[in-house]
Amino acid sequence: MNQRDPLPLSVIVLTLNEERHLPGCLESVRGLGRQLVVVDSGSTDRTVEIAQAAGAEVVTHRFVDFPSQRNAALALAREPWVLFVDADERVTPQLAEEIRAALAQGDERVAGFWIPTQNWMWGKWIRGGGWWPDEHLRLLRVGRARYRSEITVHEVVELDGEARHLASPLVHLNYDSRREFVRKQLSYARLAARSLVLQGRRPRRRTFLGQPLREFWRRFVTLRGYRDGLDGLFLATMMAFATLVTWILVVRLWRRRALRRSQRVTALAEPAALDVSVVIVSYRSRAHLPGCLDSVQQSLEASQLRGEVIVVDNASPDGSADLVATHYPWVRLVANSANRGFAAAANQGIQLARGRVIVLLNPDARLVGEALGRLVRFLDQHPTAGAVGPRLRYPDGRTQPSRRRFPTLLTGFLESTLVQDYWRDNRVLRRYYVADRSDDELQEVDWLVGACLAIRREALATVGLFDERFFLYSEEVEWFWRVRRAGWRVYYLPDAEVVHAEGGSSEPESAFRQIAFDTAKVQLFRSLYGPLAAEVLRAFLLLTYAVRFAREAAKWLVGHKRVLRWRRMARDWHAFRSLLRPRIVRMWAERG
Repeated sequence: MNQRDPLPLSVIVLTLNEERHLPGCLESVRGLGRQLVVVDSGSTDRTVEIAQAAGAEVVTHRFVDFPSQRNAALALAREPWVLFVDADERVTPQLAEEIRAALAQGDERVAGFWIPTQNWMWGKWIRGGGWWPDEHLRLLRVGRARYRSEITVHEVVELDGEARHLASPLVHLNYDSRREFVRKQLSYARLAARSLVLQGRRPRRRTFLGQPLREFWRRFVTLRGYRDGLDGLFLATMMAFATLVTWILVVRLWRRRALRRSQRVTALAEPAALDVSVVIVSYRSRAHLPGCLDSVQQSLEASQLRGEVIVVDNASPDGSADLVATHYPWVRLVANSANRGFAAAANQGIQLARGRVIVLLNPDARLVGEALGRLVRFLDQHPTAGAVGPRLRYPDGRTQPSRRRFPTLLTGFLESTLVQDYWRDNRVLRRYYVADRSDDELQEVDWLVGACLAIRREALATVGLFDERFFLYSEEVEWFWRVRRAGWRVYYLPDAEVVHAEGGSSEPESAFRQIAFDTAKVQLFRSLYGPLAAEVLRAFLLLTYAVRFAREAAKWLVGHKRVLRWRRMARDWHAFRSLLRPRIVRMWAERG
């Protein structure tokens, strides 16, 4: 074999939105192996375009965890050896020559090679704290190496044979800033917590102090992180903090697992036999249903999809169920004898659905043109997408905000509270509402407003149905939280449009709507951030009702719009008396 001929080697790069790093990575491995593969997890930037332009084979594979992704990549190799290179890593000429020499030896006893990593952080080569030489098994013999599935962070390779060491390093352009480092370590902490739970590991009380202290000592003293000065101190401290966060998350995951086991939902009942199932949950929606159902029928015909429509009516007192039964016999109707809430009713419809894509649609929403077809085709073309939502428009044509990031702890104290009444333009809510991105561009998001959602059947099978403890509001946020953590991606598709008459089934000033919304918010924070955060939020919201009541009472006393002020005083008084308890919401719903 000529010294410059490509090696019997498959070079594999795992990517997700790596347009900044990928060109340098691919240039560093150009001509090294006979096969170049980029395994992408659903990038929304120019990653795929860059990889194709460089002559790489591009394969899209849904990300679940790192060992699963690397094992899937190993199955794509056509050469006897595989070299894994991350997008932010560079193969130096010296390493390339050493790889050539190692493979030329042809020793069948060898199944892999350790390669040292030279980690650069914020422009500095970090030499202590375990960051150098930081060896990894990256050069593997195909068929004799596999990643252990139960270890999802700092993945471990099992080899059938010997492992030897190379001397020349991979250059790793690791982190541009300390903020990026902290964010990434917290992300790794979540993955590590899942891995520990899968292994059956549970912490003891001393774990929460002993493990972080042990990690700090190991990084800063044993592995001589002190050689990097203040940078070494920062890195050791943050790694200790990430260790503490990991074990806190382990406790939370065990609690959630126990709760879900006790409240397990029924799986999807029937196999997919249609393109799409449209599920509509109705309550007091007689005025909106005809327009909604007609738009669904027209969109199905325009999109040439094989589909069905399921309406689940929650004991509407306005004759909604009778309207559907009389005028829309082609609709599959489920008429509940009591108001079960949105989550439970939606689950009823989903369990009956036979579509490979299930679209949840509010009765006060109307599909525009081929909206259904565009949503279904998008999921067909993007296998890593678990759900996609359209652009929502108000009846007057304005775009209705529907994209969201997951709420932070601070978001709960600002969004739709007294604080937002007086401080609407703040950084926390701009981030929450994704105000930094245009409504006109396709984009990946954390979650979408549930007026219209197209959901892949496999995503539902992976994470389960909606949590029926939520009666109304926030159930989609909790579901998307599970979806994203299961590795599915969520997208906003502006080319598909839906007209949504927001709040068509409830009065904006009603006490029930206020109580239901804020009760669901407290439930959501309990699920996402634990009982302490939920109870602090509950106390804060109750305090805001008292302040609002006092404000409206003062305006009533001076004679300003007394009818409106009295209605708002009644709303805030009832909300305060409810103490934001879920049983109060269900009791009010039973009263109709």
